[in-house]
Amino acid sequence: MGSTALAVVLGVVWVGSGLLAAFVLLGRQGYRDWRWYVTGAVLGPLFVPVAAERADRSVRVLDAGPDAVGAGATVVVGVDGSSGADEAVRLAVPLAAVGARVVLVAVVDPDAGDGPPDDERRVRARSLLDDRARWFGRGSAVTTEVVGGQPARALLAVARAEGAAVIVLVPRPAGPPAAAAHLLGDVGCRLAHRAPVPVLLARPPASRSAPAAGSKDPAVHDRAGSPSRP
Repeated sequence: MGSTALAVVLGVVWVGSGLLAAFVLLGRQGYRDWRWYVTGAVLGPLFVPVAAERADRSVRVLDAGPDAVGAGATVVVGVDGSSGADEAVRLAVPLAAVGARVVLVAVVDPDAGDGPPDDERRVRARSLLDDRARWFGRGSAVTTEVVGGQPARALLAVARAEGAAVIVLVPRPAGPPAAAAHLLGDVGCRLAHRAPVPVLLARPPASRSAPAAGSKDPAVHDRAGSPSRP
């Protein structure tokens, strides 16, 4: 093997090891900032301990609204501004109307927790949650949390911490998700297999017309795939 070919092989191994560490250790934990992947490509195998240290950080609650006490069970709802997630919020409205305590959760990149409170990602998430909380009727027990981490892990951690009885999501329709969406397409699938509580998956808006907020008794599917109603 000539020196040029050897240099190419070593370069590929160097860049590949760093990118692999970035994708496997950071990407799976919710890190989406492209600069991590560029850093991995430059540092190569030297990036592995850095990525491992970052990946070891647990899910963190970055911002939480005032707590609310409901007469019924606690329901965790993932919110990311997509039409599917908004359908999950609508589904929770009648549950809150009959006494359930609803926790609206927006998940941001773990990096957002290292920045100031006015980090743009946290500000957008808080604004989104505040808006969706207004969809609920007066007197509803609704609280909000901005969480840094991988979406499925973050929702699962919140559900455990809050003692939730159910997690409400809507599977994303076929096709590429919006670039800004945080609840990736496989989150519902992951939670349905790992969550210790039921995961309600409402039919996505693409398959039916979205009900108005507070509409009565929307059809949903539980994690076993059988029709159910809240």
